[in-house]
Amino acid sequence: MKRRDFFRTSAAALAALYIPFSKSADLPAELLCKSRTGQTISLKHSEIADFAKSLQRKLLLKSTPHYHQERTLWNGLADHKLPALIAQCIDTDDVINAVNFARTHDLLVTVRGGGHGISGKAVADDALLIDLSKMSNLSADPLTKTATGQAGVLLRELDSGAQAHGMVVPAGVVSHTGIAGLTLGGGIGINMRKMGLTSDNLLSVQIVTADGKLRTASETENTDLFWAVRGGGGNFGIVTSFTYRMHKLDPIILSGVMVYAMGDAKEMFNRYFDYSLDAPRELNMSAAMSLKPSGEPFLMAGFQYMGSPKEGEKVLKSYRKMGKPIADLISPKTFLRQQAILDAGNPHGTNYYIRGRTMDEYDPDLIDVMMDKWRHSPGRHNTMRLVRFGGAIDDLALDATAWPHRGAKWDFELGGSWVDPSLSKQNVQWGKDYWEALAPYVSNRFYINEMMDETQDEVAISYGHNYARLVKIKNKYDPKNFFQSNGNIKPTV
Repeated sequence: MKRRDFFRTSAAALAALYIPFSKSADLPAELLCKSRTGQTISLKHSEIADFAKSLQRKLLLKSTPHYHQERTLWNGLADHKLPALIAQCIDTDDVINAVNFARTHDLLVTVRGGGHGISGKAVADDALLIDLSKMSNLSADPLTKTATGQAGVLLRELDSGAQAHGMVVPAGVVSHTGIAGLTLGGGIGINMRKMGLTSDNLLSVQIVTADGKLRTASETENTDLFWAVRGGGGNFGIVTSFTYRMHKLDPIILSGVMVYAMGDAKEMFNRYFDYSLDAPRELNMSAAMSLKPSGEPFLMAGFQYMGSPKEGEKVLKSYRKMGKPIADLISPKTFLRQQAILDAGNPHGTNYYIRGRTMDEYDPDLIDVMMDKWRHSPGRHNTMRLVRFGGAIDDLALDATAWPHRGAKWDFELGGSWVDPSLSKQNVQWGKDYWEALAPYVSNRFYINEMMDETQDEVAISYGHNYARLVKIKNKYDPKNFFQSNGNIKPTV
């Protein structure tokens, strides 16, 4: 190809990607927005036009085509909010321009990567939504065993990029989750007991702070900020790219579930709790209660072995000798298939009420409470699961990162799921009643990525010993609480 033809082709490609904002004449004379402190403010025609010109892609208003498509969230229960502006960013410069514009006009800001956050705090009425979903570049280097992804990369893309080299980055369990929120909250997944949390494998980030500056945070640069973003959520800035450590993992793993009748609930859960305490770190274990489409409840014990399937079979041999499952569905399968296996049960647009709490001790009376509440489940797709922590998670000190749950033995997650919005009230109430009944058996701390409708005080309690340090770092980098639509850590200055 001749040099001039190359540039013509490149220019055409860029033009196809670039979608300019509507003509200046189409802009409103003024636009009412919400301020950082909850006040109503007005943006002038010229201010909106100048902001639109500063973005390389598109600024969306409520009247813009595709606005509703671009503001959507995974959780239908929270997917009703209407931001005043959506800034679609394709690189760090766009993010910086959006942050500077919002700060200048004191706008309420929300940030969306994959849009998978349970609470729906990535979008707010009359706010400026800084949308990172179009920032989706990913590279994986087998020589350095590192992978770098922009903030809009999804888990399935990270998994595929790493597996192309026979490696993985420890990450979540639903493949259409975004890596940004997952990582900033900590990042639990099926290989965490062997390889640590997603955030434990974070090597560096590029982050735009509230002053509009781009910073690198790592073990050698802005170390306080790097500590905070590993579990402290989106409180300290907008991370535009993440660099991770990759681990060797063969493409075939042993995984699946054993299915049990509800009459075996006590036996199965007692066995799960006992067995999981001494399970090798290569073995991820979960126990779940769910419903068939008919409404009939059933139980599952889930296993994923991070090693050779042959070795995994040896490890599970003793467990298989205990009890009689209805079905044993454990078999070798590709890691990528396992990572997508929960996708069908977690579709976009369904209504979800999901909450979680950590557990440090097991009381057998818990099973009776679980069963009683489950009998009154109003939905046909509600689930409850217990996931074993420990292993590599506990190799780090309690204060090694902002993630506060090292030492906790299990994560207890309750998930209500329904399609019909008219059923929301009764399903949400069922979830709240369930948690009230469970309170004596679980801790008062929760994984921030399982946050639903918890209060500011509950967030502070959950971070425990790390909260004071997080506040100090918040005071330094975001003293006016510019980034507040999250599991918020409020500054004190």
